[in-house]
Amino acid sequence: MSRCSSCRAEIIWAATEAGKAIPLDPVMSPAGNLIAIEGRPGLTVRTKAPLLERHLVGYVPHFATCPQADNHRRR
Repeated sequence: MSRCSSCRAEIIWAATEAGKAIPLDPVMSPAGNLIAIEGRPGLTVRTKAPLLERHLVGYVPHFATCPQADNHRRR
């Protein structure tokens, strides 16, 4: 497990379906909007809206909970 370079919270890294890295809070939550896609190498995530009936919890992007998220936004 990794740590956020700003707030030092534990994070896990995943990839979006487009292949971009995304930090996630490691504990799934009912507020989470990302689910893992099974059967792929590593952890790949996508929005859970179409699968809501099967997944009641999901991962939260760390950008949503990090108190210093603005420091990591691309300008």
